[in-house]
Amino acid sequence: MVAKSFCLSVQGSSHIKRNKECQDASACFFDEKSAIAVVCDGHGGDDYVRSAYGSRFAADAALDNIKGFVSTVNEEELVHNAKKMIATLEASIISSWNELVYRHYREHPFTEDELKGVSERARKKYVYDEKVESAYGTTVIAVAMTKSYWFGIHIGDGKCVSISPDGDFSQPIPWDEKCFLNATTSICDSNALQNFRSYFSTSLPSAVFIGSDGIDDCFNSDEQLNNLYKTVLYSFSTTDFQDAISGLEDYLPRLSAKGSGDDVSIAAILDMDS
Repeated sequence: MVAKSFCLSVQGSSHIKRNKECQDASACFFDEKSAIAVVCDGHGGDDYVRSAYGSRFAADAALDNIKGFVSTVNEEELVHNAKKMIATLEASIISSWNELVYRHYREHPFTEDELKGVSERARKKYVYDEKVESAYGTTVIAVAMTKSYWFGIHIGDGKCVSISPDGDFSQPIPWDEKCFLNATTSICDSNALQNFRSYFSTSLPSAVFIGSDGIDDCFNSDEQLNNLYKTVLYSFSTTDFQDAISGLEDYLPRLSAKGSGDDVSIAAILDMDS
């Protein structure tokens, strides 16, 4: 196995028209032992005034904690206790994210300009109670692969799609029924750890893609979404790795404009041997 990863986040067409910052963030890493990919989608509601920061902090927290996890974990123990050990990883990511959020808040208190559009309920929570994590709210999807196992973790909307060596597409991480229309679970929730879902397997895929809901909402069905990933896979199999990434980065703004209008993020781990 030779696993490589890439990650892309692009400002959506509707955000460009409204002069609204990109609230998505992504991160990736690979070396000869492992590959990691992360996508985070900051919430778009008026009360989530710092979700662009929150998604960046979540991407960094997930990447750093997963790198530490795969480099130190006992693989035999992980195979037998995957659910429990991955839950501990999720708790570490939540803790790191909260630390980054509150450090940023202490260094950069809210301004009146930031708060002028938030609800009175949010203003009270942020200013008087100093419970500010909701302002930074974001979803998180992350996947990691080594030579002997792979796993994914997820809170909120967006989708994880894996492709087997036989070419079968699946969404291995269970869907969260609480994610409906504009409602989504979030790392900022008080019960975030209970709302994380995960998947673990020692059967390695040929590729695994993760995408924000801005990607999903460009398509009417999972079959259409899978066709996008088929096209991306073909590009990586026939083009230089960096050229394929550049081509996809050029395409994503057009996809957003024709589809959801939302910010769009794609990250993936590809087994270049298969």
